[in-house]
Amino acid sequence: MMSNKWRSNLRDAILLDPLLLVHGNCKDLFLLHSDQRSKLPTLIADSPAVTIELMLALELEAMGLDAIVVYDPISGLRVMRGSMQPLVERLLSGQPANPSPLKNQGVKSGVSLPQAQTNQHDAEAWMAPLDIKYGPYDFLKVVHDSLFNDPNIRVGVICLFVDRYLPFSDRQDSPERQISLVIQKAAMKVWPQNLKSKVGSRLILVFDVEGQVPQELNTLFPFARSLLVPPPTIEDRDAFFRDFYQLFDNGNEAPVNLSKDADQRKLAAQLSDGLKMQDLFSLAILSHSEHLGISPKQLPLLLARFKFGTQENAWANVSTSALLDAAQRLTVRVKGQPEIINEIVPVLIRAKLGMTDLAGKVTSAKPRGVFFFVGPTGVGKTELSKAIAELIFGDEQSLLRFDMSEYSEEHQQARLVGAPPGYVGFDQGGQLTNAISEKPFSVVLFDEIEKAHGRILDKFLQILDDGRLTDGMGKTVYFTESIIIFTSNLGSRSPVAGSNDGSVGLPLPSNSKGIASTSGTYNYLRSLAYPELCEHFREAVKFFFVEKLGRPEILNRIGEENILVFRFLTDDGAKIEILDQQIKNMQVVLQERHHVKIYCTQAFKKLLMVHHSGFDRNGARGVRNLLNRFVLNHLAPELLVRGDQRRGQTLRIDYEVDAAQIASEPFNASNLKYEWIDQ
Repeated sequence: MMSNKWRSNLRDAILLDPLLLVHGNCKDLFLLHSDQRSKLPTLIADSPAVTIELMLALELEAMGLDAIVVYDPISGLRVMRGSMQPLVERLLSGQPANPSPLKNQGVKSGVSLPQAQTNQHDAEAWMAPLDIKYGPYDFLKVVHDSLFNDPNIRVGVICLFVDRYLPFSDRQDSPERQISLVIQKAAMKVWPQNLKSKVGSRLILVFDVEGQVPQELNTLFPFARSLLVPPPTIEDRDAFFRDFYQLFDNGNEAPVNLSKDADQRKLAAQLSDGLKMQDLFSLAILSHSEHLGISPKQLPLLLARFKFGTQENAWANVSTSALLDAAQRLTVRVKGQPEIINEIVPVLIRAKLGMTDLAGKVTSAKPRGVFFFVGPTGVGKTELSKAIAELIFGDEQSLLRFDMSEYSEEHQQARLVGAPPGYVGFDQGGQLTNAISEKPFSVVLFDEIEKAHGRILDKFLQILDDGRLTDGMGKTVYFTESIIIFTSNLGSRSPVAGSNDGSVGLPLPSNSKGIASTSGTYNYLRSLAYPELCEHFREAVKFFFVEKLGRPEILNRIGEENILVFRFLTDDGAKIEILDQQIKNMQVVLQERHHVKIYCTQAFKKLLMVHHSGFDRNGARGVRNLLNRFVLNHLAPELLVRGDQRRGQTLRIDYEVDAAQIASEPFNASNLKYEWIDQ
């Protein structure tokens, strides 16, 4: 059903201009109001919905036009009603629209007229095709020369799939420019009819995609009006469930009468947000194959089956014991961040129970969870994201990671959500939409979010609020079963004029004057108590979104309570655990691939703990880089040349400096000692 607002917009467009450019949700089905349904012929009176051309034809007829025809290159020319056919035939033949009966009595015309494939003057004929075929240009020329030739006859012409033969103006060849020209001339020819009290002849062009509407027919042509066909509104979906609830299976439950149960009908309309009318009819078919009804309990299951296919619901497989032990399991992977883990675990439990946002709606289509991880580099933000993916969905492969530094330019949003219609890569979709379509049950990590262009960040408004996103091809993907995580280093650098990291103009406390370097900022921040550290980083995030970016609505969608601040790795116990784990991971890989082992002395470990490029500056990632530099860089050439000889041996790495002096003395690479020993 057309919403009252859109129906009013359609009638206004028909009333005001001779050329109407229709685009948007044009391939969907449309429910009709009772006054429109009464005008349908008996043949299709019981049809639950109609296509766009029938809906437009009924509107033109309601506005008093004398004849309505529909054209597309495949079906050719069709006349809306049999009663209109004689008039259309006379216009096409060039005869007077209202010939004198005496003049034509007993006289056979020498013109071969196009004939309908049904009885010629059957008043009940509906969308009867004429047995003459036109190419697009030839037909539009006939519109200009014949159908729009009599100023006293008002003809409505509906052309479908126009973007198949009329692309953008800047890519039109000579024949296509001729089509555009004849369209403009036809619209200008019938414009004087608008000065009369009745609506004049109208030419309606239906485009599959909004971006394909030629500019010279849209913004550059004052006799045209563009009209977007919106997806079904909540009122449309409410009307669908009210009128067609009986199409659904009962799902082994008591029948639901949605025509009387307004609350349940409203719930169904909310849950089906984002579905087109055709999707709703398909949902009814699926309900029978799955034996699922539309009760409050079964409708979400039916919708999940429709949106995500036969994929197993990963949330249903998350065990209670795994969530009860979540804090301990996450702590094994991420050291030194107990406050963060304590904040995350309750959200994961809510996500498992479907209690994401009960205060906003009866049911929510938002993602299962949203987190904003902020803090210095190398403190476990990405590692915790991987740990959550493994905990909830079974393995780290369920983490979809997007490095937002790759989307720093506005045009790069095409890579994320797909190119607009008419541009290169339009038919390939976007990296994000393709990934979430393939893996709807996943943790989606947007790394270093502050580096993305502001216009790209706008895409997250729909994701965070409605749990869905539509790519350039019009395909909608859903984030309702995913966890969204943003990471950022905002606030961890000193303010630098013209920087793009969000720290521009960030007010530092008065006792931090003189801080000019990143290391100085780190030293200051490391000295803060955790509550003060949280306040600093949250203010940095707020400053970035509100002051620098000017988009507080994005921050509101994320929720300030979901900004989780990671502390610096200052606890020696946590550092030792991280270091031992990284050495162990390296040990396992070397043993499996090259059959060698490594042994790190306590002095060498002490060096890794206190090195200026390690924990203090770059966190756990810095220590991993030091291991690669001090161990693998020495080991790789040796294995390349003498790999067979070293099989079964152990490389001992030592730092020959007194342990008490390692922290105070400058690092000297010559003190690193390597020795191969037999196991």
